[in-house]
Amino acid sequence: MPFTWMFALTGAVQGWALWGLWKSWESKAWPATEPILYTGLLFAALAVPLVIYCTQNVDDLPRRARQLAVLAFALLFAALGAATAWSAGVDVRGLGVRFQDTLVMGVLGFVLLGLFCGFDFEARRWRYERLFYYAWRNGILLVTAAVMTGIFWGVLLAGAGLMSLIGVKFVRELITQSIFVFTVTGLVVAASVGLGLVRAGMTETIRRYALSIAAWLLPLVLFFAVLWTVALPFTGLDPLFSTRYAARLMLAFTALAVLFANCAYQDGEHEAYPETLARALQGAWLALLVVVGVAGWALGLRVEQYGWSEDRLWAALVAVLAAVYALGYALSWLRRERWMATMGATNIVAALLLCIGLLIYVAPPTHVRKLAVAAHLAHVQQQKAGADGQAIEPDWDYLRWQSGRYGREALQAMVAGQGVPVGQGWERKAERLLAESNRYNPQPQQQMNAEELAQKFRVYPQGRVLPEGFVRFLQQDKSWELRHCLQMPTGCPVWLGDLDGDARDELLVFANGWNGAVFAQTGQTHEGWRRAGNFTVPGAKGRFEAAELDRAQIVPPQWKDLEIQGQRLRVQVQP
Repeated sequence: MPFTWMFALTGAVQGWALWGLWKSWESKAWPATEPILYTGLLFAALAVPLVIYCTQNVDDLPRRARQLAVLAFALLFAALGAATAWSAGVDVRGLGVRFQDTLVMGVLGFVLLGLFCGFDFEARRWRYERLFYYAWRNGILLVTAAVMTGIFWGVLLAGAGLMSLIGVKFVRELITQSIFVFTVTGLVVAASVGLGLVRAGMTETIRRYALSIAAWLLPLVLFFAVLWTVALPFTGLDPLFSTRYAARLMLAFTALAVLFANCAYQDGEHEAYPETLARALQGAWLALLVVVGVAGWALGLRVEQYGWSEDRLWAALVAVLAAVYALGYALSWLRRERWMATMGATNIVAALLLCIGLLIYVAPPTHVRKLAVAAHLAHVQQQKAGADGQAIEPDWDYLRWQSGRYGREALQAMVAGQGVPVGQGWERKAERLLAESNRYNPQPQQQMNAEELAQKFRVYPQGRVLPEGFVRFLQQDKSWELRHCLQMPTGCPVWLGDLDGDARDELLVFANGWNGAVFAQTGQTHEGWRRAGNFTVPGAKGRFEAAELDRAQIVPPQWKDLEIQGQRLRVQVQP
């Protein structure tokens, strides 16, 4: 039985290790006082037991290779955890580990484990059928363990609640103790994995059944791919690119096609479709080449317009993998010996490329945050000044709070006067941001001078400037929209123009995307201002882009108001 003393000991030791790290964090004692060391230990404590579980009962796996794998994964994930904390530039107040950091480590660990289990050490090569079996087995085991652990704790809490109804509260007090929580959770995960390994035959049957059902979604997906490719010359690319999320949608569509293709292919030992349909599906993969090509084009246009960012760097990696999958699968059209003959080799190549790409993006010399900061600053410096003569500013919020040590180092360079335009006050902004220790409690507005207050608002249409009277109004007004804009390092876009036909400008502050406030002038001198109301766009489509305010137009209302007993009835038309 796989759930031996080794599994029990592994689960218990993992629980104790995580409990010790938790107590260290709670009391701010060593090693929590050393975030780089602490994060490395945390990642290693999470990874090592999973390696032990997922390499259990792997056929023809040398004992020595398994032991080396456990050691290698421990060192690798300790190093990756330490590198993550170092790149974040954290101190004792936080780990700096974002959700995407954890997600990247999870994907990397799972793919590396699949490649390790799928390697034939005797033949010294990867065998796809072996890789497929163990990758799916491990995935099902981990998901099952997570579900069973959740159910176990649900039952335990329900039982404790039932006992507390009759005054027996020591059960709830016991199970909420941190050492009990971590130890028992480690043991339950180990037991769930062990039981899953005992029922491996049943697990495999369920897997084949589920994948065979999902496989019949592949013809539908590829039908839409072919239909889209045929219609593209008639519709053109303008409707596609106007969505502003074309690349993301097309890459997600490609991922669905890859998923369902693997559900149909499985280990390559059986035919999933009748011969005619199978041959048609192989040819349909040629349409995915067009989809991926247009997705890459859309991403390139976005980069050319706005420069590289973290999201676009990750999208570039996904686009490369999508191209590998689409090209590799399409090549099966040339090989007629069996259906999708190139799929196995393509999946192995894509898995290796994914691991290489993830390692590059998390390694400090080429960390994705470092690349994004450098690319963003280069893009800002390349942009020409706007029509109002103001230089295009960097994303201050990203540099200070979201890009780790690399953004803070860039701000420190600005304070020293490196790479900043003359007369724009970037040095003072960078210095003020570096002095702030709380993202949501920045320097109060009364400490800003008039020039700094005015720079918090980007005025559209280009060429207009913020009225002096409104700048004085900023020093007194307490509306949440203005407070929000003054607290945001990047400020807010505003639109200036006459909306009510009284020959005086109104000012719209876009404080939160499509939502904001309207400010109107008061008095004959046009120096006074008041908050006249707010605005929103019900059912707004697409992401708000401040640059589009240059092309904003004043239009009459689509529906007039109806006056009843002196009250105006205003119609809100559904988009």
